[in-house]
Amino acid sequence: MNAKRVLVAYGSKSGATAGIAEEIGRTLRDDGFDAVVLPADTVTDVSGYDGVVLGGALYAGHWTGKARRCARRNAEQLSHRPP
Repeated sequence: MNAKRVLVAYGSKSGATAGIAEEIGRTLRDDGFDAVVLPADTVTDVSGYDGVVLGGALYAGHWTGKARRCARRNAEQLSHRPP
């Protein structure tokens, strides 16, 4: 059985955001998931992932412009996933 692929996309490289995303990715990997951590502005297609953690979920609802644009770019694919 293959591990579920999870994308953790963060909006900002400054501050703790990237570090939070890396920690979430590390925790997911420890739990047996294939976690990929990427800056949100580099994500163009989420269809290859079983789960997506994006933007505001990482930092108490504060959505950066990069995370919002990533969500809009992938709106169709994300609409079929649980919030």
